[in-house]
Amino acid sequence: MHIPVLRALACAFLITTVSAPVRGLAASLAGQYDGGQMEVGAALWLKPDGHFLYELSYGALDEQASGRWTASGDKVLLTSDPVKAPRISIVSQKQGAPGALRITMDVKDPYDQQYFSAIIMTASGELDNEQLGIDGLNWPFPRTGAPTAVRLINDVYQIASEPVKLDAGAELIFHFEANDLGKADFRGTPLQVEGGVLVLKRFGLTLKFRRKGPRHL
Repeated sequence: MHIPVLRALACAFLITTVSAPVRGLAASLAGQYDGGQMEVGAALWLKPDGHFLYELSYGALDEQASGRWTASGDKVLLTSDPVKAPRISIVSQKQGAPGALRITMDVKDPYDQQYFSAIIMTASGELDNEQLGIDGLNWPFPRTGAPTAVRLINDVYQIASEPVKLDAGAELIFHFEANDLGKADFRGTPLQVEGGVLVLKRFGLTLKFRRKGPRHL
C-alpha cells in the first residue's frame, strides 16, 4: 500500500522558526522511521529541531499529523498542532411513520451516508448496529422492540455523536462536520522505545516504527 512521501510535507517546516535542537537521548532518536506492515502503510519523521511528521494508511483510513516531539524515559511523546475534531450532531427530530426508525444525514461530497452506522438502543435493553445506506436508514421495529435512543458513529475514524433519546419521535436528521478529519489529535501520546523501535498503539493496531536512512536529516 502506498502512502505519500514525507518529503513533501516537510516543506512546511522549512519556513517555520527553528527551535533549539533536541539533546541527549532525544537526539539519538531523531530520524525517519518506517512503520509499514501487511496492509498497513505508516511513516514517522522525528526532526532534530523537535518537530515531527506522521502518516498512517490502513484500509479506508488515511491519517496524518505534525507537531512537536520530546523524549521522556523510555518513551517518545507526540503533541500535534491544534486540530478541530470532526463532529456528528442532531439537526432535527420528529414523529415519523409508525413502527419505523428513519435516519438521514446532510453530508457533503466526498463523504457519504454509507460511511456511518447507527447504534440503536431498544426498550428491551438490546443494542443493534445498523449501517446507513445511500439514502440513510429505514429500520422497522416491533412494538416490543421499539428504539429508545440512537447514537451515530463512523467506525473508520472512531467518531460518535452523543446519544439521542427518541422522546420527540423516530425520524431524525444528523449533520456531519468533517473539520480536520484525517488529522491525528496527539496530546502527549506515547510511543514506547523498545531497542530502537518506536511502538505506537493506534486504531487497534500495534505500529512498530523502525529507523531508515541517515540518523540526522
